[in-house]
Amino acid sequence: MKLDVGSVLWLEDSECQKGYLINDVLNNNELQYYIASPVKDPGESLFLYVGSHPSQLEPAWEDMNLWYQVQRQTKILTIMRQKGLSSKYLPQLSASGRIVHPGQCSKPSSGGNCDHPWCGTPILVTSPVGETVVDMVNAGRFGVDEAIRCCHDCISALSTASSTDIRHGDIRPENIISCCLWRGKLCSASDAESLVYVLYFACGGALPDLDSVEGALQWRENSWSRRMIQKKLGELSTLLKAFADYVDSLCGTPYPIDYDIWLRRLRRNIQDDDHGKEVDTSG
Repeated sequence: MKLDVGSVLWLEDSECQKGYLINDVLNNNELQYYIASPVKDPGESLFLYVGSHPSQLEPAWEDMNLWYQVQRQTKILTIMRQKGLSSKYLPQLSASGRIVHPGQCSKPSSGGNCDHPWCGTPILVTSPVGETVVDMVNAGRFGVDEAIRCCHDCISALSTASSTDIRHGDIRPENIISCCLWRGKLCSASDAESLVYVLYFACGGALPDLDSVEGALQWRENSWSRRMIQKKLGELSTLLKAFADYVDSLCGTPYPIDYDIWLRRLRRNIQDDDHGKEVDTSG
């Protein structure tokens, strides 16, 4: 489902229906998403994501990508809100629910969806709106300072999420994780390993043409064994290379990442006063 600028989308959550005016259509070469404003507050800008209809979700890369962006992220942000956790390095959940489609909805009272092709489609709305890493990379503005800050901010977000035992296990091609997936579980370093891939590709590492989990895992094995990732990050920063070495030493082991020590090391290399992680534990 694609929305045009000027159209209004309505979603329904457990409490009420909410309308959003589409102000801009964005595409990061993988996902289409939107900048929208609440009908009741047109001055506010939010990111809006439309998920895959449950009946259309297939185990393909593009569908898994969308599933992690909408359904999985909704679950993570909802759990964090319920536990009173937030971080300035994670999106804030503004709203989530199912799309309200045109016409009469005839879904059964016991649950499920009606025959309308939009019925049951999940919607996620987050804040704040800002420039993404993909935008910066495409504009040629992702250098060593941005890479170190990105690493710091993501580690802080992972630290906050891990405090409530959240592991995202993102298996998109650019965020490939270890073969622990085959056993239905993740090692403690899997999320940090995904971060290393983000940094590698954002810093100019070659993105392989992958079309299967098997191919992704083979690329992963070859890249680490040949130290391609460490070499690429080392061209930019010895600190990022050291972080990649550290993650490599922990992958496949039960040992957790020491987030605090890496936050301190990275913070010393950030050039302004906006340091550290910010966690709100109030209810």
